[in-house]
Amino acid sequence: MLTRTSISALLITAVLTWGGFLWILGIDLTWEHAKPYSLTLFVMTTGWALFDKFLWRLWPLNRFVQTPDLNGTWLAEMQSSYEDPITKEKKGPIYGYVAVKQTFSKLSVRLMTAETESFLLASRFDIKDDGTTYVYGVYQSDPNIHLRGKVSEIHYGSFKYKIVGSPIVNLIGHYWTDRNTTGSIILRDKVTPYFGSYDSAELGYKGTRIAKS
Repeated sequence: MLTRTSISALLITAVLTWGGFLWILGIDLTWEHAKPYSLTLFVMTTGWALFDKFLWRLWPLNRFVQTPDLNGTWLAEMQSSYEDPITKEKKGPIYGYVAVKQTFSKLSVRLMTAETESFLLASRFDIKDDGTTYVYGVYQSDPNIHLRGKVSEIHYGSFKYKIVGSPIVNLIGHYWTDRNTTGSIILRDKVTPYFGSYDSAELGYKGTRIAKS
């Protein structure tokens, strides 16, 4: 992400380059030419901050940005190869929610089920030449404290989602973990509010869907 320091360095480089060419062309330079520096830096840093947080996903600027806007809360359906250590049975489809908070430069993805919560450690988008877009991520999964030592432990995993539709309809992908399990996942029916817990998503998501119907 661009910071005030990096933007200042770019601006100084541009000023020195511009001034160098003016000097070569024989144009007299004075300190008066440097007076707008602080104001220019303020405009650039403020403009970048607004673009990074909001403007990149608004028309017409979003027409020039390839990064997809995933902000909101998605309904998640997963099918896992994981076997319950007590019953030795595989669970049927697991339902939960994926809350996404995204800026142009950062992505936060939080998966929430009744038994566990996973959060993103690293990610990147992969946009192919034909426009097909994938998102890759590495995450940490924290099971409910009452399940640790019995059913599940803290573990790490990776995922790959394919983003489907324009506008986006769903995300389809798969994941694998360091406990030698794999699974498929589909995200659909996104709503705008960001819900930070499974319980709030259960209440708020259903309320939002009912209000829309």
